[in-house]
Amino acid sequence: MAAEDKSTGDEKDFATEARRRPRWGLRVLLGLLAFVVVAGVALAIAVWHRLDQRSRGEGVVQAPSEFAALEDSTGRTGAFTACTDFTSMATGAETISTEVTWDDEWFFQDPTAYNHELATTCSVLSAVANSESAYYQAGSSSPAYMEQALAELGFEEISTASYQYRSEIFDEVVDFITGTDDVVAYSVATKRVTSADGAEKTLFLVSIRGSYGSEWLSDLNMGSAATYDMEEITHEGFSEAAREIVDELAARITEEAGLDGTDDICLLFTGHSRGAATANIAAAYADEMSQGMRVLAPLSSIYCYTFATPTVTTFDNARDALYGNIFNVMNPSDLVPRLPLTSWGYERYGNDLWLPGYGDEGFDEAHEAMCEVFEANTGVESPYVPEDRERVDKLVENLGREIPTADDLATLGGGATVVKDLLADVNPMQVLYGHYPSVYIAWMQSLDTLG
Repeated sequence: MAAEDKSTGDEKDFATEARRRPRWGLRVLLGLLAFVVVAGVALAIAVWHRLDQRSRGEGVVQAPSEFAALEDSTGRTGAFTACTDFTSMATGAETISTEVTWDDEWFFQDPTAYNHELATTCSVLSAVANSESAYYQAGSSSPAYMEQALAELGFEEISTASYQYRSEIFDEVVDFITGTDDVVAYSVATKRVTSADGAEKTLFLVSIRGSYGSEWLSDLNMGSAATYDMEEITHEGFSEAAREIVDELAARITEEAGLDGTDDICLLFTGHSRGAATANIAAAYADEMSQGMRVLAPLSSIYCYTFATPTVTTFDNARDALYGNIFNVMNPSDLVPRLPLTSWGYERYGNDLWLPGYGDEGFDEAHEAMCEVFEANTGVESPYVPEDRERVDKLVENLGREIPTADDLATLGGGATVVKDLLADVNPMQVLYGHYPSVYIAWMQSLDTLG
């Protein structure tokens, strides 16, 4: 009996002790909770501090030139060639070079007539726009790619200020947390161009960076026509970025033109991927503004060449003659230009031009020439697989059948379908190779024309 009493007493003592000390699982849980709280507070403080720095223009890599003459500008006009440096996704951070052609006379010609030389130069400048981000990362020794490239082409004024708070990883996190990721980084530069007969215009070049950091999430922000009580809509993530660019252009052009008006103003838009979508919409806005009271430039002086361009709008007038000065160049093996789906009603403004694709007549010879140019530019073999065209075609067909509308994409089932079809039909990393800017450049340089 005594033994039983002792045993019972021991059990009571153990139970009491167990109540006094939290179990290890609970202690770990409490520790994790405390960590999350502390980390959340620390992140909130860091975000607030960064936003405060932004408001004061501090804590950022300074632009090499802003609204000032470029010290190394050649000041060249007329027709010439120049060497341009940029980075390629195919070679990592390594700088590569290629030759580009320039001719002031281009900007005295009909913008609705496709100009392959101008398009090829734009394909390079759109890649340079992606490279510029490296300069604006703290501690980086990368050169100011855009400033160097445009100096070689005779531009004397350039602003890349939009890159300052849109190039660091933490700034991308801040934009995601604050819901301000419907933006792009871009360059705006000016040059006085002269025709063979002595006519002059002030050219504004806008080169826009492709998807970067949290901006990838903005690619999915198509918006909803119902939100605006409309039947049609332009992709919200792209259009918000385009409006920022147009507003800056308007301010700079007003300062440049003054009381003389905008008759001698000329615009050139270019970009790759997200930059292409934004350039497409910005050019469309400029076209529309040319018909109203707030003119940026005459319609006859607005040029636009985009590459790997997503669809951007459900408005059924996107193919109207008003937008005939916009040219979109796409690779049939590239998935990005197929999204959002045309079966959802999405289109691009202007004219679509497709690079040679697997199965087309004469493709093998054209592809071989492209591969030679790619290797000459980058020093490595072309990684993209032309046969991916068939897989992309199948994927797009399946998605259109299984996800009938854009609204269906936002459902749990829609997201699961995308993942399922992607994994079943394509190699996501492999199909990305056909999206590389350096692939587009090699195609453009190896061809005599498109269309």
